[in-house]
Amino acid sequence: MDLKTLNNLSNLVEKYNAQLLPVIKNKKFEDIKKVYDEGFREFGENRLEQLLDHKDKLKDAKFHFIAPLQSRKIKKVMESSIAVHTISRKKEAELINDNYTNQNLYVQINIDDDPNKSGIKVKEVEVFFSIFNKLNYFPVGIMCIPSIENDSKLAFSRMQNINEKLKKNYKDYMGELSMGMSDDYQIALDYGATLIRIGSKIFN
Repeated sequence: MDLKTLNNLSNLVEKYNAQLLPVIKNKKFEDIKKVYDEGFREFGENRLEQLLDHKDKLKDAKFHFIAPLQSRKIKKVMESSIAVHTISRKKEAELINDNYTNQNLYVQINIDDDPNKSGIKVKEVEVFFSIFNKLNYFPVGIMCIPSIENDSKLAFSRMQNINEKLKKNYKDYMGELSMGMSDDYQIALDYGATLIRIGSKIFN
């Protein structure tokens, strides 16, 4: 647990007018509590069961769900989260619509067309976003996890371009960019990330 790194990251994202989201998957509760005691109240979680446990222990904390969705768990995820970063199927979008209570929702894009990553393909973005014209909500932004084998600058540049097109095409789109993790957050910020998801950099 590195409080100095945490504070340095906080100062950095503030300069970019972005948000630092500590990712707490499989982290020790005492370490999570240290981050909480530094004033953080929003956390990223990959597993619903751990999210519910942390929600019970940290009463005023809020949670972002940042893992691939399972249809049978969407209702509970929505009840327990203020944001979901991983919408990538029409069925998910429709189930979320049935359980929507003003959460911030992101569409995940498989920006490198990586078979090991979730998300819609770049060529599917326009058609996929048209789904939301018939639903009770509209995504606030898009999210990606670049392939470790590819150049993250290219991935984040593509995301920035997609984001700008979406802002032009949809008046209800807020243009949030959830991208950048422990190894590439600085590059992501330079390409317009509004939220970076950091786990190992803080908790190592």
